Amino acid sequence: MKTEYIILKEATLNNNCPECYSTESIKLSFKQRRLTSKLVIKTKGTIIESMNCAKCENQIFPGQWTKDIERVYEYHKKTITPKSSSIRFTGLFYSLIALIILFIGIGYLYLNHPELLGIS
Repeated sequence: MKTEYIILKEATLNNNCPECYSTESIKLSFKQRRLTSKLVIKTKGTIIESMNCAKCENQIFPGQWTKDIERVYEYHKKTITPKSSSIRFTGLFYSLIALIILFIGIGYLYLNHPELLGIS
């Protein structure tokens, strides 16, 4: 299965980075995971959150957050609307189901009513 991430929201924060003290370099992102295969597309309900500094290229973990960063994080978390978790089937899945039903129908006709197929 191939994993994709749906970006729900990305925001650049004006807060100071706790590592390098740079302003306007913290990027907050909220993502949702989508698993894709040839037959099924699954969207997971969990939200993956990450906060990175573009200048020092470090991930900022919740233990390093200041109260200002927490407040801005809570605000942005309230503004996102996650996609509902779902399972969608692809066209290949539906065509395989149609072929299976067709073969079952032909097998039934062959065994029980061979005269309909021109077999005597």
